[in-house]
Amino acid sequence: MDRHRILLDMSRHAAVTIVSKRHLPLARVTAQTFREHNPGTPFYVLLADDEQGLLDPACEPFELLHMEDLGIAELKQFQFQHTEMELSYACTPYAVQCLLRRGFGGVLFLKQETMVLADLSPIWTKLTEHSVLLTPHLLAPPDRPNAARHEIRVLRAGVYNGGVIGFANDREANGFLEWWQGKVFRSCLRDTKLGCHFEQRWLDFVPSLVPRHHLIRDPGVNVGHWNLRERQVQVQEGRVTALGVPCRVFRFSGYQADRPDMVTKYNRHYTVASTGAAAAVFARYQVLLMAAGYTEAKRFPYAYERYDDGVVISARARRACQQANAAQQAGNPFARRRWLGFGRWFQKGGKA
Repeated sequence: MDRHRILLDMSRHAAVTIVSKRHLPLARVTAQTFREHNPGTPFYVLLADDEQGLLDPACEPFELLHMEDLGIAELKQFQFQHTEMELSYACTPYAVQCLLRRGFGGVLFLKQETMVLADLSPIWTKLTEHSVLLTPHLLAPPDRPNAARHEIRVLRAGVYNGGVIGFANDREANGFLEWWQGKVFRSCLRDTKLGCHFEQRWLDFVPSLVPRHHLIRDPGVNVGHWNLRERQVQVQEGRVTALGVPCRVFRFSGYQADRPDMVTKYNRHYTVASTGAAAAVFARYQVLLMAAGYTEAKRFPYAYERYDDGVVISARARRACQQANAAQQAGNPFARRRWLGFGRWFQKGGKA
């Protein structure tokens, strides 16, 4: 990529997120709030799903990418072997590199459950100076009861959070993205015994594999349930701060708009009421999600949930597809009654 660097405008950036149809309202809110504070910067959404006639790209507040745009070899196997959540996460390095190949000087990835609360110019500046930007889960040891237990949970998920990451259009960043693609193609799953937490644990390799990386230590970037107690969020006249600086990116990982009393589904004891001033941010997000069609979208089907004859794909069949080699995977795994090499191999091990 370096030989093309002089042809690129390294200050021309884009941002992207990834959703299935059921989570389109999350992408809409992310796109709307991003565009409000970053006018003129393109925002893309990769649909890790098929449209199935349930959205009109011309009416969306973002530019739509499809999985066919990513150039993934063995795309059907890639779609088949991942669950709905896994597929969205596994697409991350492919979506970022897809935009870099379109000529953007840098791409910021924001995970779907995000609200942008201020301009991101400090991040864009860093992206012209470094190859990869990372945001740590923690910026200081947590000051809370059972801090050690919380730190262990963070270690299992990864030192760095995959919700806000940036990539420049240079050799180091593209090299890492290609390496990362090779890992998530088969290993984007949550399995602590294997040391996997979807796509995220692989980011722990960035400091050793990418010399020109940078850690974003701004406490106003990537505020989420894992660090909310330490970030001291305040809201004054609609302006949100974290530890006294502008809160630029607020993450709502595990938040459910139809359960607005809970901060995250990952901790049923953590209530919005206990977050102090941050409760106003959650309330704002909930209103935006509902206005973006949250209730309707929850009923949308997922295109890769079933075989072509309507039978639901089992978790066991997806894992078997992950474990099969290329020869065993020959053919379309969604065609349950017409499996070729993969079907014969899988049937020897049990029922589909």
